Amino acid sequence: MNSNDLRAIKSKRDIEVVFIQLINQNGFSKITIKDICTSALIGRSTFYRYYEDKYDLLKKLITKYTQILDDLLTKRMNKSVNDDLLINLYQDLSQHKSSILCLLTVSVDNIALETSFKNVLIVHISDYLSALDFALPEPYIKQLYANNVMTAIVWSLQHGVNPQIANMMNEMFHYLIKKYAVKAAR
Repeated sequence: MNSNDLRAIKSKRDIEVVFIQLINQNGFSKITIKDICTSALIGRSTFYRYYEDKYDLLKKLITKYTQILDDLLTKRMNKSVNDDLLINLYQDLSQHKSSILCLLTVSVDNIALETSFKNVLIVHISDYLSALDFALPEPYIKQLYANNVMTAIVWSLQHGVNPQIANMMNEMFHYLIKKYAVKAAR
């Protein structure tokens, strides 16, 4: 890696860290590019080298953290759903706790981390449920699952990982399958 690559990585990292701090301090709507540049100790040209505006920066951060969730789910959903897998998921996400919790507070112009996370959760549960038919509308089951998982993720990020919550989540999921899956799909 050459020094230009390292400089770019550092500049982007500094911009992202400052952006999260500024959202926490002032809210997204009050942030200006000048605020970001001043706090990150960069020039405007450096900011615009990587981002069109603060909305582009927000989108890229949401994409980054959504990809992290997607990768973690891909790794875990290939196996059967169990408590240890959920505990590991919560622990892995907690490495990004402050950024995720901050970004979950922002919803602007159809850009929202919560919506993006729920969409990824629905895709993953759809793959898992594809061999089943349900007595309830499948979109309802997917939405319920995504909402419950989001609640557990946020709780774990705010209060720490609790194995009992992972156990409860899995028990609810398995109960739902057992109670409402009527037969295997053809």
